[in-house]
Amino acid sequence: MELPPAYDAMQFEVERRLHSYLHVPAERIEQIVIVGANEGGEILRLRRAYPRSRFLCFEPSPQWYKKLTENFREVDFVEARELALSNSTGTATFHELPLAGNGSLLPPNPDRWSAFNKIDKNEVTSFEVRVSTLDKEAAGLDKIDLLWIDVQGAEGDVLKSGPNALHRTSAVFLEVALIDSPYEGTLFFPDLNTLLTDFGFFCVGLGIDGWNYSGNAFWVRDLGSRSASIYKRNDDSRP
Repeated sequence: MELPPAYDAMQFEVERRLHSYLHVPAERIEQIVIVGANEGGEILRLRRAYPRSRFLCFEPSPQWYKKLTENFREVDFVEARELALSNSTGTATFHELPLAGNGSLLPPNPDRWSAFNKIDKNEVTSFEVRVSTLDKEAAGLDKIDLLWIDVQGAEGDVLKSGPNALHRTSAVFLEVALIDSPYEGTLFFPDLNTLLTDFGFFCVGLGIDGWNYSGNAFWVRDLGSRSASIYKRNDDSRP
């Protein structure tokens, strides 16, 4: 049996076993925030795994926001906002490339993007979008069980825009790049890891594409206290 690529395996792990990493029943996963939702391909898989989960989704691209809202117009557990999230509010230029989910607030280098993704077609379409911050948009959420961000190199700007939200977040799942990116201004994995470590998160999973050294990474908050709970449960179960 052929195994999935490491970056897909990391995503599947989060989709199916987030609750295990947080040491809670699946029914306790109640609030997921997705930044860069595209058409919401992961939402139904997450909902099946976590039947009480609700989703707050952000997608600035008009074409993908339309598909996102059409896909979930008949359910009450998805809220979609036509916004990009970054470290300021107002408007900004958004850049889209031909591959779905490859839009970014960061300017791309088309030739490097083609080499990065093994795709010849690399026309860039740029347009203005509305921008807000994570703290502003998540202000009404008491907690965030999972913060999922896929914004093509701009993940650092989203995280920096939400210090208050991060304190109420249990786990973070990001698309990451290790050493190179076709998007100007990308914050690479070591710096993302430092940023999240300062907020009390620990990286517990990393899956990388061997071709371009990008992929997915997963952080959990308060890992030390969760580890201590394992030994407490073991002690409580002894006669």
